[in-house]
Amino acid sequence: MEIENNKKRKTKNHDEVVTLPPELIEKILLPLPLKSLIRFRCVSKQWFSMISDSHFTKSHFDLASNTNDNMLLYFPPDKSVARCVDVEGSIHHDYAVQIPETYEHYSLRVMGSCRGFILLINCVNGTHFVVWNPTTGFHATVSYPSPLLRGDMYRPHQLWVGIGYDKSSDDYLVVAGWRDPFKTSKHRWDFFSVRNNCWKEIETRGFHSNFLITCNSGVFYNGAIHWLAVRTDGEGGRVIVAFDLEGKNLSILSLPPVLHGGGTPMLKLFGGYLGISYMSWQTWRNELWVLKEYKVESTWTKLNNYIPLDDTFTPMCLTKSNECVGRRNINMLTKFGERGKLLESKVIECDSHIIMTMFEKTLLTLPRNKREDDH
Repeated sequence: MEIENNKKRKTKNHDEVVTLPPELIEKILLPLPLKSLIRFRCVSKQWFSMISDSHFTKSHFDLASNTNDNMLLYFPPDKSVARCVDVEGSIHHDYAVQIPETYEHYSLRVMGSCRGFILLINCVNGTHFVVWNPTTGFHATVSYPSPLLRGDMYRPHQLWVGIGYDKSSDDYLVVAGWRDPFKTSKHRWDFFSVRNNCWKEIETRGFHSNFLITCNSGVFYNGAIHWLAVRTDGEGGRVIVAFDLEGKNLSILSLPPVLHGGGTPMLKLFGGYLGISYMSWQTWRNELWVLKEYKVESTWTKLNNYIPLDDTFTPMCLTKSNECVGRRNINMLTKFGERGKLLESKVIECDSHIIMTMFEKTLLTLPRNKREDDH
């Protein structure tokens, strides 16, 4: 009798665990780190559905916005997989990620990243953009805004693209600008709304097209997408062209004056700020500048403590521990501490045309568009 009662108590306790209300399970799962959630998606269909739900992933992202891991992704030539590196840990611990797009040698391009999504394009025979979350493998295609951009019509510096998130409408936008192939002085800008599933032309009245975009890939920061450009109105000098996703308008930001006397800069995020890295012609080494207060040009600040005295090093990011990770001597991935102290170095499979990008590790999904909701 006692054995039978113990069995009943065990069965009852087991049933109580299994029948926990979904709301309580969600509260238990939400504070957990992303690595645990990825594993827990395999527990059951119910947990997989819950953890993959857009409401859950958005709530988890908002809770972990300051602790999300920064990941470095690089694409070896002619491979079907990319390599992913957690820069907050050891750069030696990388792993393979399946690429959702078939591409030929050097034809794949990364056009931007935002909240865990990476925007890809096949610039040779492509017919669409690919929005991809490397963490979950989720991907979706976005058609080109114009037939003129397909096939052989694509040329470097004729198309500049970026992806961003509009918090006011909970929507992701793919923004594309290009020069008219028949009127090279004329620019056209369009944006694609994931939620509305359509392209719309951006009104550029009052915004002069007296610049040439020199960086095709846009950098999302502070609710806007940014591209590097050169003025063509006789004044010369480099500037940043910014598209505000909520206001749907274009503006120009100035760069530090010293950058006008150096090599071609690269626009990236460094330590949570919009930043520039470039080769100084005076010191023949890369320098870092960050914009401490957005749109206040006087707050451009030079960061020297993290860059080694090495003209072959190209910085990619600053970690949460103020370490600098980047590429060195073409085929080396390296991490430096303060004052340029070498911490780690790793040989990677690449060449001079290697593609590298940074992204946040998230479980986010794209919002459902209106066409899907209608069904």
